[in-house]
Amino acid sequence: MDTVTLVNKYIDDGERLIKQLPQEGFEVTAAFWLKASEDDEWDFYLVSPVVEAEGLAQAYRQLHPLIRRMPQPFWLDPLEVKLIGPADPIAQDVLGVQSRAGGPPGYPIRWGGKKLGNVSIEEAYFYPLPGVVPG
Repeated sequence: MDTVTLVNKYIDDGERLIKQLPQEGFEVTAAFWLKASEDDEWDFYLVSPVVEAEGLAQAYRQLHPLIRRMPQPFWLDPLEVKLIGPADPIAQDVLGVQSRAGGPPGYPIRWGGKKLGNVSIEEAYFYPLPGVVPG
């Protein structure tokens, strides 16, 4: 992946994935890209209650086959997806930012805050909360 800019094909793949996963029975609470300050790459995160209900290893065992079945072309590698539960400090901060965002609901947020959870960041891209229709 481009190490400086989050390119549209990755943004689009993330959106396709978060729309498809609930249809496959895998609940998603939030999804976002994060560029940590100490890293030159963007990381894709999914927040799912499956992590807390069934454990991280089992959640990945459910998620990876679903990603591999995505219609092609699909650029996101299953091993590049970071899965966290809703209680994770990063997830809590993302949900907080989204709930306080002043823009219209249902649209993505490019966020330039300094920290999410315990991670210092350069930038983040939050997908709209699942089920929120653009206003």
